[in-house]
Amino acid sequence: MKRMLVAACLLCLSLNAGALEIAGVRVPEKMQMGELPLVLNGAGSRFMAGIIDVYVIALYMPDNRHTVAEVLDAGRSKNVTIWFLTPLGIKVTSEQLLDATYKLMSENMAADDLKKLDASWKQFAALFDGVKEFRKEDVLSVDYQPAKGMRISMNGKPLGNIADPDFMRAFLLVWLGVQPAQFDLKGKLLGQPANAK
Repeated sequence: MKRMLVAACLLCLSLNAGALEIAGVRVPEKMQMGELPLVLNGAGSRFMAGIIDVYVIALYMPDNRHTVAEVLDAGRSKNVTIWFLTPLGIKVTSEQLLDATYKLMSENMAADDLKKLDASWKQFAALFDGVKEFRKEDVLSVDYQPAKGMRISMNGKPLGNIADPDFMRAFLLVWLGVQPAQFDLKGKLLGQPANAK
């Protein structure tokens, strides 16, 4: 009886460890960025019209950080991974994604600061010239390391790099700024309790 109880407990632990499920996506609780191990800081889904899950996004860091300032710190490595869901009948094009990204960056930054990132923005946008549409199960990954800047990959294949560390900060403001893409998603990425202010 005791052996059966221990086995059942181990089975429960193995089922619950290693991944979090959000909108049908299994989000790993750990990942490797080269030789650097990262842990899940927080994750959630992005809604369209308040009801349709368009993608699941996760933020990974070397250790958990729960404030915007800590996450945005250019001296900390991090990864943002996006799993696209593209529900039936919904198309997500790279042009739509870039337009929404730039709009949210502009809403969360001073115009002068955004202007300084113009060259980096053009470089970032050009990486998606060959990506016309994001399909179900496509995975976009953005690695950031202080000495190397951003490395953007699609389905495991490198798209390119952005060296400017300020661009990663601006990119994260899309979800973590004062006017984020979705307020509850901001809290989830920061790993804050649902009732946190």
